[in-house]
Amino acid sequence: MYILKKLIVLSFFTFAIMHVAVAQLPKEIQHIKFDDLGWEKLADKLYRKYVFGEQGMLALFKMDKGAKVPLHQHSNEQTTYITKGSVKVTMQGRDYIVKAGEVLVIPGNIPHQFECLEDGTLDIDFFAPPRRDWIDGTASYFGNQEVGKKELDVVAQLDVRPGDVAVSAEGRVFSTIHPLGSQQLQLVEIVDGRAVPYPNLNMQKNGAKASDATFDAMLGLIFDKQNRLWVVDMGLEFGKTRLWAFDIQHNKVIEKITLPTSIAPKGTFAQDVTIDEKNGWAYLADIADPGIIALNLKTKKATRFGKHFSLNAEEKDMIIDGKVVHFGGKPARVAIDPITLSADRETLFYGAMNGTGWYSIPTKVLRELNSTQLASDQVIKVGDKPFSDGALTDSEGNHYFTNLQEHAITKMDKEGNLSHIIQDENKLLWPDNVYQGPDDWMYISINQLNTTPAFTGGKDRGVAPYFIYRFKK
Repeated sequence: MYILKKLIVLSFFTFAIMHVAVAQLPKEIQHIKFDDLGWEKLADKLYRKYVFGEQGMLALFKMDKGAKVPLHQHSNEQTTYITKGSVKVTMQGRDYIVKAGEVLVIPGNIPHQFECLEDGTLDIDFFAPPRRDWIDGTASYFGNQEVGKKELDVVAQLDVRPGDVAVSAEGRVFSTIHPLGSQQLQLVEIVDGRAVPYPNLNMQKNGAKASDATFDAMLGLIFDKQNRLWVVDMGLEFGKTRLWAFDIQHNKVIEKITLPTSIAPKGTFAQDVTIDEKNGWAYLADIADPGIIALNLKTKKATRFGKHFSLNAEEKDMIIDGKVVHFGGKPARVAIDPITLSADRETLFYGAMNGTGWYSIPTKVLRELNSTQLASDQVIKVGDKPFSDGALTDSEGNHYFTNLQEHAITKMDKEGNLSHIIQDENKLLWPDNVYQGPDDWMYISINQLNTTPAFTGGKDRGVAPYFIYRFKK
């Protein structure tokens, strides 16, 4: 399916996204699978999705009894067709009960409000011309609940691509430098908006040959509950996967674990990591041979869970700004990428970058792994997600995803509902990861990764600066 840039700016896409920002080109033919557009939650019991062309917009609402659309008006003519259930529309002092199979035409600029009368009501609306207040995110009749109202604060403006960002309990900000973008620095601390080599310059690769004494290809990083910083080094040149841990109070290395080559051979691309400090385990996501590596931090022994469909990329194109994203010379099919842990450390969550499913598996199964089949039987699909390079799970059980196709951060609540909490097609240019710091600040690394030679197949098309942003949760 080919989707044009800005085809849908505030709608869902791929099972799980609140507003699609794929810019449209007027007078172009648009072939869209409507079922693949996810649901945007507008209010309690009320969801919508929509598409639009040059002169008209088609919207589908689903709602349950008691759902309400507050009093509002717009210049667009609205044709409402109830296909299931019933609604009450109040306008000009009169109530109109519209039942399944009935149509109500509302001329422009007439104030009106809706109330759903039955569970499972489905309402198809057609607007002419398209609703610009939806497209631009300026509609305010739901109490300004449209996306994009949060402010992005600049934490750092960099001339090299950040990889992932992590924030300590006291608010210190750390970032890897993405190995697809630079071979000079690998790990930095952001100090007064500047990237300072961490823990020192001597540990960085500095363009030299990879060695055991220095970093090689750092990417995923995370703080555990003991405020220790853990960073996975993929060893793309060195040929070995290493896990580093730092005591940031004394700025020193406290762990350097080299994974056994039987579990993580040369070519392993373990780009994300999460830490279970309660049981003493680390979990790494490998996209090269799609799998989860479970590492016992005490014994240094590791096992691998693989050969399961949930770990693999789906056969769906990633489309950003109207273009199919390629990786390695063909349409990107990136497997398991973001992984997170529940607050009690008993559940691991994961999903493919090129995937719309978010899955879980008990960590006990991974710690005691002795049968791939038994582990596979424990995998559960939690819900739908956007194409994402990063994710976090908060203490309340909500999940947050970097939404690559829609330039957004998308939240999945405990009921599985998806909504954008922030969206900016000009600033969120490949949000690589999202991290929750103290005082409910959310941090995002922005690196335009799809413009690197690994994706373009040619020259680097990225335009510096690259950013680390934050916004209030």
